[in-house]
Amino acid sequence: MRRLEKFIVPLVVLMLAATLLSTPVLAAGAGTTELRIVKYANDRATILNETTVDYHWLEVNLPVQGDGVTRYYHQGPVFEGAWEEIHPDKPYDGWNPDEDIQISILYKGDFGAVKGTDIRDICDYIGGAEEGDMIELRSNDGYSRTYPYSIIYEPDPRQGPAVLCWYSGAEEGPDMREGAKKQGKGYPDTGYVAGMRMIFFADTSTNPWGWHVFGNNDMKECWDKEYWNYGGTYPSAAGTSPMWINEIRIYSQEDPGSAATETAPPATEVSSPQETTEQPLAARGTAAPLAILGIVLWSLYKKQE
Repeated sequence: MRRLEKFIVPLVVLMLAATLLSTPVLAAGAGTTELRIVKYANDRATILNETTVDYHWLEVNLPVQGDGVTRYYHQGPVFEGAWEEIHPDKPYDGWNPDEDIQISILYKGDFGAVKGTDIRDICDYIGGAEEGDMIELRSNDGYSRTYPYSIIYEPDPRQGPAVLCWYSGAEEGPDMREGAKKQGKGYPDTGYVAGMRMIFFADTSTNPWGWHVFGNNDMKECWDKEYWNYGGTYPSAAGTSPMWINEIRIYSQEDPGSAATETAPPATEVSSPQETTEQPLAARGTAAPLAILGIVLWSLYKKQE
């Protein structure tokens, strides 16, 4: 039995350690700090130019958007009950053209007092994009969103520039729903846990309070239908703001030519919504099997006593 004990006890300890290490880790102070910027040829595989920078470089070398005091918002879903409280005599309209259902903004889309870098400026640093090109934002949890040239390079003032935010001078407001994604305060590695996050710096032209809100109807009026975002069946501009961005890809219409430096894996077009603040781990999915194996081995050991 001593030989069995020498084998099983250390093995069980290792199994338990592996189980703990493979469980998801909450993103407490875990925003992204580096950004890969890459421009592809029209085969979407050949790299024409690329570089990697961090948020320090972005802040020092490219124009800064925002002041760390002014708050920016995206409107979330407008639910029927909230609509009826404000417009009891009007038929329900989830697009909310007047942008006056305040709780739909504060409940999910208060993104803090942020600063950042216009994604157009970031793209221009490696050669820029042209009409017809597509620009993809990728996050470190596997989520991605792809936008046409016009949204990044020719934004309507109601949308505003697409800004990669790497600083927040104030956290989300007290009305953000329980369980909503925490924004945090500071830089991505000092407390801004939602960073780096893309936020549209909309103007103040629509809502009655003079806030910078990218509203659901702004999205409808500024974008082609294929780019509209929904939360279930409800229009939601809040869902157009990906967090934890660590890569920006330009899919150009240029031929591969002689400027290629390497061949990269093809891009994926489909990704799942960012619903949690879990950070992905390579070992995810191994925790349960390891735990079960550890329990079986421990049971065998106990039977030998």
